Amino acid sequence: MLAMSKEDDGPAETAVELVAKSESQTTLIELPVEAIKASPYQPRLTLNEAAIEELANSIQSIGLVKPLIVRPIESGEYELIGGERRWRAHKLVGLKTVMAYVRPMSDAMAKILALTDNEGQEPLTEYERGRSYAHILSSGDESSQRALARRLGVNVSIVSRCLLLMELPEEARKILDKSPGLIGGLKAKDFIEFGKTHPELLLEAITSMRDEGLSQVQALRWISKKISEQQGNPDLSKVVSKSFTGLGTMKIDGRKMEFRCEKNVNMEAFSEQLAAFLETIKPDNLQTNE
Repeated sequence: MLAMSKEDDGPAETAVELVAKSESQTTLIELPVEAIKASPYQPRLTLNEAAIEELANSIQSIGLVKPLIVRPIESGEYELIGGERRWRAHKLVGLKTVMAYVRPMSDAMAKILALTDNEGQEPLTEYERGRSYAHILSSGDESSQRALARRLGVNVSIVSRCLLLMELPEEARKILDKSPGLIGGLKAKDFIEFGKTHPELLLEAITSMRDEGLSQVQALRWISKKISEQQGNPDLSKVVSKSFTGLGTMKIDGRKMEFRCEKNVNMEAFSEQLAAFLETIKPDNLQTNE
Protein backbone atom coordinates (compact mmCIF):
# COMPACT_ATOMS: atom_id res chain seq x y z
CA MET A 1 0.00 0.00 0.00
CA LEU A 2 1.21 3.50 -0.79
CA ALA A 3 2.40 5.77 2.00
CA MET A 4 -0.49 8.09 2.81
CA SER A 5 -0.43 11.64 4.09
CA LYS A 6 -1.35 10.49 7.59
CA GLU A 7 2.20 9.20 8.17
CA ASP A 8 4.24 10.71 10.96
CA ASP A 9 7.63 10.54 9.24
CA GLY A 10 7.22 13.25 6.63
CA PRO A 11 4.90 15.20 4.31
CA ALA A 12 2.66 13.51 1.74
CA GLU A 13 4.15 12.79 -1.66
CA THR A 14 2.58 14.62 -4.58
CA ALA A 15 1.20 12.82 -7.61
CA VAL A 16 4.33 13.74 -9.56
CA GLU A 17 6.58 12.25 -6.87
CA LEU A 18 4.49 9.09 -6.77
CA VAL A 19 4.89 8.67 -10.51
CA ALA A 20 8.65 9.20 -10.27
CA LYS A 21 8.90 6.61 -7.49
CA SER A 22 7.24 3.97 -9.67
CA GLU A 23 9.28 4.66 -12.82
CA SER A 24 11.75 1.85 -12.05
CA GLN A 25 8.84 -0.62 -12.10
CA THR A 26 7.42 0.67 -15.39
CA THR A 27 7.57 -1.37 -18.59
CA LEU A 28 6.62 -0.19 -22.08
CA ILE A 29 5.04 -3.07 -23.99
CA GLU A 30 2.50 -3.78 -26.73
CA LEU A 31 -0.74 -5.15 -25.29
CA PRO A 32 -3.92 -6.62 -26.80
CA VAL A 33 -6.60 -3.91 -26.76
CA GLU A 34 -9.15 -6.40 -25.44
CA ALA A 35 -6.91 -7.29 -22.49
CA ILE A 36 -7.37 -3.76 -21.10
CA LYS A 37 -10.35 -2.96 -18.88
CA ALA A 38 -11.83 0.47 -18.21
CA SER A 39 -10.85 2.15 -14.94
CA PRO A 40 -13.44 2.15 -12.14
CA TYR A 41 -11.83 5.42 -11.00
CA GLN A 42 -12.30 7.36 -14.25
CA PRO A 43 -13.33 10.86 -13.11
CA ARG A 44 -14.56 12.06 -16.51
CA LEU A 45 -18.31 11.50 -16.80
CA THR A 46 -18.72 12.32 -20.51
CA LEU A 47 -16.48 11.69 -23.49
CA ASN A 48 -16.68 13.68 -26.73
CA GLU A 49 -17.40 11.07 -29.39
CA ALA A 50 -16.44 13.44 -32.22
CA ALA A 51 -13.06 14.06 -30.57
CA ILE A 52 -12.50 10.30 -30.19
CA GLU A 53 -13.27 9.79 -33.89
CA GLU A 54 -10.84 12.56 -34.82
CA LEU A 55 -8.20 10.97 -32.58
CA ALA A 56 -8.85 7.60 -34.21
CA ASN A 57 -8.21 9.08 -37.65
CA SER A 58 -4.98 10.62 -36.37
CA ILE A 59 -3.81 7.30 -34.91
CA GLN A 60 -4.51 5.60 -38.22
CA SER A 61 -2.47 8.24 -40.06
CA ILE A 62 0.56 8.77 -37.82
CA GLY A 63 0.25 6.20 -35.06
CA LEU A 64 -0.02 6.55 -31.29
CA VAL A 65 2.06 9.44 -29.96
CA LYS A 66 1.49 8.91 -26.24
CA PRO A 67 1.17 5.35 -24.83
CA LEU A 68 -1.54 4.40 -22.37
CA ILE A 69 -0.88 3.86 -18.68
CA VAL A 70 -2.20 0.60 -17.23
CA ARG A 71 -1.69 -1.56 -14.17
CA PRO A 72 -1.73 -5.36 -14.08
CA ILE A 73 -4.75 -7.02 -12.49
CA GLU A 74 -5.92 -10.61 -12.09
CA SER A 75 -6.22 -13.16 -14.90
CA GLY A 76 -3.45 -11.57 -16.96
CA GLU A 77 -5.54 -8.49 -17.75
CA TYR A 78 -4.80 -4.81 -17.27
CA GLU A 79 -6.73 -1.87 -15.85
CA LEU A 80 -6.62 1.46 -17.61
CA ILE A 81 -5.16 4.33 -15.60
CA GLY A 82 -4.55 7.01 -18.23
CA GLY A 83 -5.59 7.35 -21.86
CA GLU A 84 -9.20 6.21 -22.14
CA ARG A 85 -9.83 8.25 -25.28
CA ARG A 86 -6.75 6.76 -26.95
CA TRP A 87 -7.90 3.28 -25.93
CA ARG A 88 -11.41 3.90 -27.29
CA ALA A 89 -9.95 5.29 -30.52
CA HIS A 90 -8.00 2.05 -31.03
CA LYS A 91 -11.18 0.03 -30.53
CA LEU A 92 -13.09 2.32 -32.90
CA VAL A 93 -10.78 1.64 -35.84
CA GLY A 94 -10.37 -2.03 -35.01
CA LEU A 95 -6.72 -2.02 -33.96
CA LYS A 96 -5.83 -5.18 -32.07
CA THR A 97 -2.86 -3.95 -30.02
CA VAL A 98 -1.75 -0.74 -28.31
CA MET A 99 1.46 0.48 -26.69
CA ALA A 100 1.16 0.99 -22.94
CA TYR A 101 3.23 1.69 -19.87
CA VAL A 102 2.57 -1.15 -17.43
CA ARG A 103 3.01 0.15 -13.91
CA PRO A 104 2.11 -1.78 -10.73
CA MET A 105 0.28 0.48 -8.27
CA SER A 106 -2.22 0.52 -5.43
CA ASP A 107 -5.85 1.61 -5.69
CA ALA A 108 -4.96 4.87 -3.96
CA MET A 109 -2.34 5.75 -6.55
CA ALA A 110 -4.63 4.67 -9.40
CA LYS A 111 -7.27 7.16 -8.24
CA ILE A 112 -4.78 10.03 -8.04
CA LEU A 113 -3.18 9.29 -11.42
CA ALA A 114 -6.58 8.98 -13.09
CA LEU A 115 -7.27 12.54 -11.95
CA THR A 116 -3.93 14.01 -12.98
CA ASP A 117 -3.90 12.27 -16.37
CA ASN A 118 -7.31 13.71 -17.25
CA GLU A 119 -6.34 17.22 -16.18
CA GLY A 120 -3.31 17.00 -18.45
CA GLN A 121 -5.53 16.35 -21.49
CA GLU A 122 -8.66 18.46 -21.03
CA PRO A 123 -9.64 20.06 -17.71
CA LEU A 124 -12.31 18.24 -15.76
CA THR A 125 -15.42 20.10 -14.65
CA GLU A 126 -15.68 21.08 -11.00
CA TYR A 127 -18.47 18.53 -10.55
CA GLU A 128 -16.30 15.73 -11.96
CA ARG A 129 -13.46 16.72 -9.67
CA GLY A 130 -15.81 16.91 -6.70
CA ARG A 131 -17.09 13.38 -7.27
CA SER A 132 -13.56 11.99 -7.44
CA TYR A 133 -12.38 14.00 -4.44
CA ALA A 134 -15.36 12.76 -2.40
CA HIS A 135 -14.66 9.14 -3.35
CA ILE A 136 -10.99 9.41 -2.41
CA LEU A 137 -11.81 10.95 0.98
CA SER A 138 -14.69 8.61 1.80
CA SER A 139 -12.56 5.54 1.01
CA GLY A 140 -9.90 6.74 3.44
CA ASP A 141 -7.17 7.03 0.79
CA GLU A 142 -6.52 10.55 2.08
CA SER A 143 -7.15 11.78 5.59
CA SER A 144 -8.33 15.33 4.85
CA GLN A 145 -9.02 17.89 2.13
CA ARG A 146 -5.67 19.51 2.85
CA ALA A 147 -3.84 16.19 2.48
CA LEU A 148 -5.61 15.53 -0.82
CA ALA A 149 -4.74 19.00 -2.09
CA ARG A 150 -1.07 18.40 -1.26
CA ARG A 151 -1.17 15.07 -3.08
CA LEU A 152 -2.64 16.68 -6.19
CA GLY A 153 -0.49 19.79 -5.98
CA VAL A 154 -3.47 22.19 -5.92
CA ASN A 155 -4.77 24.78 -3.47
CA VAL A 156 -7.05 23.35 -0.78
CA SER A 157 -9.67 25.99 -1.67
CA ILE A 158 -10.11 24.27 -5.07
CA VAL A 159 -10.75 20.92 -3.38
CA SER A 160 -13.22 22.52 -0.96
CA ARG A 161 -15.11 24.37 -3.71
CA CYS A 162 -15.50 21.24 -5.84
CA LEU A 163 -16.61 19.14 -2.87
CA LEU A 164 -19.39 21.64 -2.12
CA LEU A 165 -21.18 20.44 -5.25
CA MET A 166 -21.69 17.10 -3.55
CA GLU A 167 -24.12 18.90 -1.22
CA LEU A 168 -26.61 19.38 -4.07
CA PRO A 169 -29.79 17.28 -3.82
CA GLU A 170 -29.50 13.77 -5.23
CA GLU A 171 -31.92 14.42 -8.11
CA ALA A 172 -29.88 17.43 -9.19
CA ARG A 173 -26.68 15.39 -9.06
CA LYS A 174 -28.25 12.74 -11.30
CA ILE A 175 -28.59 15.40 -13.99
CA LEU A 176 -25.03 16.57 -13.45
CA ASP A 177 -23.81 12.97 -13.75
CA LYS A 178 -24.76 13.21 -17.44
CA SER A 179 -24.18 16.96 -17.93
CA PRO A 180 -21.37 17.79 -15.47
CA GLY A 181 -20.57 21.20 -16.92
CA LEU A 182 -23.92 22.81 -16.07
CA ILE A 183 -22.90 24.17 -12.66
CA GLY A 184 -19.56 25.47 -11.44
CA GLY A 185 -17.47 28.53 -10.70
CA LEU A 186 -18.54 31.40 -8.49
CA LYS A 187 -22.26 30.68 -8.94
CA ALA A 188 -22.05 27.15 -7.52
CA LYS A 189 -22.62 28.31 -3.92
CA ASP A 190 -25.87 30.02 -4.92
CA PHE A 191 -27.21 26.79 -6.42
CA ILE A 192 -26.18 24.88 -3.31
CA GLU A 193 -28.02 27.31 -1.02
CA PHE A 194 -31.17 27.11 -3.15
CA GLY A 195 -30.86 23.33 -3.01
CA LYS A 196 -31.12 23.47 0.77
CA THR A 197 -34.17 25.76 0.87
CA HIS A 198 -36.00 25.14 -2.43
CA PRO A 199 -34.91 21.77 -3.89
CA GLU A 200 -37.93 21.51 -6.24
CA LEU A 201 -37.20 24.88 -7.85
CA LEU A 202 -33.51 24.03 -8.10
CA LEU A 203 -34.28 20.77 -9.91
CA GLU A 204 -36.62 22.54 -12.32
CA ALA A 205 -33.99 25.20 -13.04
CA ILE A 206 -31.22 22.67 -13.69
CA THR A 207 -33.54 20.72 -15.97
CA SER A 208 -34.15 23.92 -17.96
CA MET A 209 -30.41 24.53 -18.12
CA ARG A 210 -29.97 21.07 -19.64
CA ASP A 211 -32.97 21.13 -21.99
CA GLU A 212 -33.30 24.80 -22.92
CA GLY A 213 -29.75 26.07 -22.58
CA LEU A 214 -30.35 28.49 -19.71
CA SER A 215 -27.15 30.00 -18.31
CA GLN A 216 -26.30 29.83 -14.62
CA VAL A 217 -27.25 33.51 -14.19
CA GLN A 218 -30.60 33.04 -15.93
CA ALA A 219 -31.39 29.95 -13.87
CA LEU A 220 -30.58 31.66 -10.57
CA ARG A 221 -32.66 34.69 -11.56
CA TRP A 222 -35.57 32.39 -12.40
CA ILE A 223 -35.33 30.68 -9.01
CA SER A 224 -35.25 34.05 -7.22
CA LYS A 225 -38.30 35.18 -9.16
CA LYS A 226 -40.25 32.04 -8.28
CA ILE A 227 -39.36 32.36 -4.61
CA SER A 228 -40.51 35.99 -4.59
CA GLU A 229 -43.80 35.01 -6.22
CA GLN A 230 -44.33 32.26 -3.63
CA GLN A 231 -43.74 34.80 -0.86
CA GLY A 232 -46.25 37.21 -2.38
CA ASN A 233 -43.63 39.70 -3.54
CA PRO A 234 -43.44 39.27 -7.32
CA ASP A 235 -42.05 42.78 -7.76
CA LEU A 236 -38.90 41.82 -5.84
CA SER A 237 -37.78 39.69 -8.78
CA LYS A 238 -37.83 42.61 -11.23
CA VAL A 239 -34.61 44.38 -12.12
CA VAL A 240 -35.13 48.16 -11.89
CA SER A 241 -32.65 50.81 -13.02
CA LYS A 242 -32.87 54.55 -12.46
CA SER A 243 -30.36 57.20 -13.54
CA PHE A 244 -29.53 60.36 -11.58
CA THR A 245 -28.01 63.11 -13.70
CA GLY A 246 -24.52 64.03 -12.55
CA LEU A 247 -24.41 61.22 -9.98
CA GLY A 248 -24.82 57.79 -11.56
CA THR A 249 -27.22 54.86 -11.87
CA MET A 250 -29.08 52.88 -9.23
CA LYS A 251 -29.93 49.23 -9.96
CA ILE A 252 -32.31 47.14 -7.86
CA ASP A 253 -32.39 43.37 -8.36
CA GLY A 254 -34.61 41.64 -5.83
CA ARG A 255 -33.13 42.57 -2.44
CA LYS A 256 -29.85 43.81 -3.87
CA MET A 257 -29.27 47.49 -4.56
CA GLU A 258 -26.24 48.80 -6.45
CA PHE A 259 -25.28 52.41 -7.17
CA ARG A 260 -22.65 52.99 -9.86
CA CYS A 261 -21.30 56.53 -9.71
CA GLU A 262 -20.17 58.57 -12.69
CA LYS A 263 -16.43 59.05 -13.10
CA ASN A 264 -16.34 62.68 -11.97
CA VAL A 265 -18.16 62.03 -8.66
CA ASN A 266 -16.14 62.51 -5.47
CA MET A 267 -16.79 59.15 -3.80
CA GLU A 268 -15.82 60.28 -0.32
CA ALA A 269 -18.15 63.27 -0.39
CA PHE A 270 -20.91 61.20 -1.98
CA SER A 271 -20.67 58.46 0.65
CA GLU A 272 -20.81 61.03 3.46
CA GLN A 273 -23.97 62.62 2.06
CA LEU A 274 -25.54 59.23 1.41
CA ALA A 275 -24.78 58.10 4.97
CA ALA A 276 -26.30 61.29 6.34
CA PHE A 277 -29.43 60.74 4.27
CA LEU A 278 -29.79 57.12 5.39
CA GLU A 279 -29.71 58.30 9.01
CA THR A 280 -32.94 60.24 8.34
CA ILE A 281 -34.85 57.16 7.15
CA LYS A 282 -37.18 55.49 9.67
CA PRO A 283 -36.95 51.69 9.28
CA ASP A 284 -40.46 51.18 10.67
CA ASN A 285 -41.91 52.84 7.56
CA LEU A 286 -40.14 50.34 5.24
CA GLN A 287 -41.15 47.01 6.79
CA THR A 288 -42.83 44.42 4.53
CA ASN A 289 -45.44 41.89 5.58
CA GLU A 290 -43.03 38.87 5.25
